[in-house]
Amino acid sequence: MIHESSSRNRNRRILALVLAHCGPVLLSGAMIASICPGVVQAQDTNDWFESKVRPILVEHCYECHSGTKSKGGLLLDSKLGWSQGGQSGPAILPGDPDQSLLIQAVEYQTHQMPPKGKLTDLQIDTLIEWVQKGAPDPREAPILVGGMDAQTARNWWSFQPLPDPIDTFGSEWIDQQIDAKLLALGIVPCPTADARTLARRMSYDLTGLPPSPETLQEFLGTAPVSIAEDRFGQQIDSMLASSDYGVQWGRHWLDVVRYADTAGENTDRPVVNAWRYRNWVFDAMNRDMPFDAMVRHQIAGDQNTSEGIIATGYLAIARRFGHDIDKDMYLTYEEMIDNLGKSFLGLSIGCARCHDHKYDPISAKDYYALYGILASSKYSFPGCEPKGQPKDMVPLLSPSQIETLRKPWQEKADLAKQAKESQQASLGQARKYLSELDPTDRIAILQADVSEGAKVPFDSQGGSKTIDVQPGEWIQLTVSPKGNHGADSTMVQLIIQAIGSDPNADNSVDDNTRVWSSDALVDNFSATSFQKLSPRTQAESKGVDKKGQDLRASWYYAESTKSPELLVELRTSNGGNANIRSWSVGELPSVFANVSDSPANVWTSLAAKSLFVHPGPERPVSLVWVSPIEGQVRVHGFVQDVHPAALDGVSFSVEHWKAPKAGEVFEQMAAILQTPILDPGPSPVIPEAYATVEGTIADARVHLRGDPEKPGDIVPRRWIEILGGDPLKDPKASGRIELADWIASHPLMARVIVNRVWQWHFGQGLVRTPNDFGSRGDQPSHPELLDQLAAQFVKSGYSIKQLHRWIMNTNAYRRSSSATAEQMLADPENRLLSHYPRRRLTAEEIRDSILACSGNLDRSYGQEHPFPAPATWTFSQHDPFNAVYATNRRSAMMMVQRQRRHPFLALFDGADPNASTPVRQTSSVPTQALYYLNDPFFHEQAAAIAKMLDTSKPASANVQSIYQRILQRPATDTQTQALLALVEGYEGPPIDAWAAAIRMLMASNEFHFID
Repeated sequence: MIHESSSRNRNRRILALVLAHCGPVLLSGAMIASICPGVVQAQDTNDWFESKVRPILVEHCYECHSGTKSKGGLLLDSKLGWSQGGQSGPAILPGDPDQSLLIQAVEYQTHQMPPKGKLTDLQIDTLIEWVQKGAPDPREAPILVGGMDAQTARNWWSFQPLPDPIDTFGSEWIDQQIDAKLLALGIVPCPTADARTLARRMSYDLTGLPPSPETLQEFLGTAPVSIAEDRFGQQIDSMLASSDYGVQWGRHWLDVVRYADTAGENTDRPVVNAWRYRNWVFDAMNRDMPFDAMVRHQIAGDQNTSEGIIATGYLAIARRFGHDIDKDMYLTYEEMIDNLGKSFLGLSIGCARCHDHKYDPISAKDYYALYGILASSKYSFPGCEPKGQPKDMVPLLSPSQIETLRKPWQEKADLAKQAKESQQASLGQARKYLSELDPTDRIAILQADVSEGAKVPFDSQGGSKTIDVQPGEWIQLTVSPKGNHGADSTMVQLIIQAIGSDPNADNSVDDNTRVWSSDALVDNFSATSFQKLSPRTQAESKGVDKKGQDLRASWYYAESTKSPELLVELRTSNGGNANIRSWSVGELPSVFANVSDSPANVWTSLAAKSLFVHPGPERPVSLVWVSPIEGQVRVHGFVQDVHPAALDGVSFSVEHWKAPKAGEVFEQMAAILQTPILDPGPSPVIPEAYATVEGTIADARVHLRGDPEKPGDIVPRRWIEILGGDPLKDPKASGRIELADWIASHPLMARVIVNRVWQWHFGQGLVRTPNDFGSRGDQPSHPELLDQLAAQFVKSGYSIKQLHRWIMNTNAYRRSSSATAEQMLADPENRLLSHYPRRRLTAEEIRDSILACSGNLDRSYGQEHPFPAPATWTFSQHDPFNAVYATNRRSAMMMVQRQRRHPFLALFDGADPNASTPVRQTSSVPTQALYYLNDPFFHEQAAAIAKMLDTSKPASANVQSIYQRILQRPATDTQTQALLALVEGYEGPPIDAWAAAIRMLMASNEFHFID
């Protein structure tokens, strides 16, 4: 082989040399044949190509590289195809076989083409000669629309008009189409399934739940094996009328439209109002809203009704990308276009972002025509790391309705604002007075530092200082931070003791009998930040002296950075302990107290019934006592750091303010702050939707190679060319109304949704690629059936519930799932429906069934999830949002997160919320078994069932009760004995034994599979 290849290369070089120097006209056919075997004189290059080259390409290359099949992007059925080439570039360099990728591939130098076996030497030499001659090729490339030639595109089966509806259509006609194909292959279909099997099948199909005992009894009647036709139809209608129907079939649609409760960008922010769209889908399904109306609502409903605004959440919930999502909106528009095409039309339109579609008749201009429509709209903003909180939610009330709702509250808010402004004006005058006090009236009594963990007592008598006070003057203990703000919790005690001067005077008392102490502030601490306290005295228990003068001293908590500012903000819990109450301005500075009789272990240990202060950075905090008396006082107490942190502690000072009027000003400030201002309460909640509205109208430019930084030509907004190419009638609007009409009225839409409904009943559609009705998709197994179903669906007014009736009343739907060996051999994938396809429950059906069996299922519709308040969001790419919220509602109501999927949904193959999920996958992995062994939720539900058992009845009766509840059938004698043996042999209390038996049944295949 090496010798033969070398020989070909040598002959190739000789031929090239001769052609270059002599020209082909100087060589006879015999001469050429002697130089390169297999080469003949080409009297007509077209005839030579057609007779020698084209047959090789047709036989060995067209299978993978012609028409809509272009592996590696390469087409070899035209000159344009090989000259443009595929992913590796042009396939042929005319005149240069050595550098031509096609020659390298057929010689197995790079790729090995054709892969099924190498060409003969003669065939390879022919291709080499063709390339050496300049690759003459008379084949004109067909006119292409995207990646499909125009003729094929015009005739493509899924683009064709629907047939006229026939009068004989019905469930029997559907069976005739199915049975005819079975008969043609000699396949005998299965008989009808038993009634209990049909009851479970129908209940799970329509509601996603097991049939209740009452429903099962109604279904079975007196015939446990078969079921009458009229009763079957009645049960279908009964289940279609259930609110559970909308949840089950709405969840199917949410799979397709990639519903999620988070945005998907790098912080995966919550989408607060997405639930409204979810519930709208459930409600629309329950109402049997015509599906064409559902389409119009989801694309352009904002221009009709408030309900339609909610429906446009379909577009708004598109995934957001990157860090600053505004900069990556082109990716969100791609995601919208991709889902729009797949969900409604079964076309992968998103593939045309970077270039014309490789396989389907969709051009890049088609893509950017739709891009312009979507980019001319405005979408609710979910927030992102650099831009914080969500915005642009769409109100669901008219401006007049909003005004009517807000007016009463606004009037109260205006009054409150005026009162607040008046209050601040009065406080401003008081603050001005305090700030202008004469500094000489501010007399220092003592000051000291408090190192970390230290306790520093103080006493004015120790400094032999006499403190003469007048009513209205005050004593102020101020704690200040030092450079490192080391003490965040500082215990303080301030005691003011009157000193008697004349024992015979009427207003005198003995020493140590009239004492005001800050310790007394702890009682009733939360009532107000300004207290008037009587002194401790043996003589005047009512806080008045013998002349009836008021001895109650006023105490205040204040910030004293510039002039005293009263602390007015109350917190009734600190450090997670409701016994720690505080007054502050902002977070700091603050005065706080442990009001309980026991120490509190929070960030540090706080002594019982004690008062503390916490200065803020460069913001001292003060405890102020205003004198009610004239006379001399002793000031003593202590300051103690109770939260050492190896820093530099605090400092404190005790001062006497000799300004009698200042006490009055303090009292005025307190009175002003204590005067209640009417609280208007929270503003009325205006219901809002995460939705889509009209935006800035503009046509889009093509992004060359999909790069928004390389704009190309402007593309007018219009419909897809192969589907009509209609231009906008109203270029001043975004075009979404017309886009919705184009989609809703096209036969593709009807075919696609009919196929989906068929798939959700039978596990696979008549077209097995429900998101792809293009050239790469599957051909329908029963084309006439699909088309007539779609035609009748349109005739019915786009009623999905009517589709259910037609499908579920067929013999094909009611067949047993017990396939025979002959059926499996003749039709291993059950494409022809000789038997019903057995299926496992979806993740939601499994969880809902567990809750239904335990009696804990909440069937009410959920609304907003308990997300943190948007104002608190600080999510980042390093700390994105993540949560799992417990609920007993149906699983379709659970919060669906994009970046971190719900553990249960991920484990049991829930839909991927990042992309359309047309078909649920089914896996079987060890972690599913571990779930049933260990999960607390599952164990709780099993225990709840066990508690419902009637212990006064025979154990065998409880076995029957369990079987009916979990599997909707009685236990056999063998099963009864086996379960009783398990319960009796279980080590533990009887209720635990029954719970274990229940868990075993709920983990069984019979519980998880529908026959």
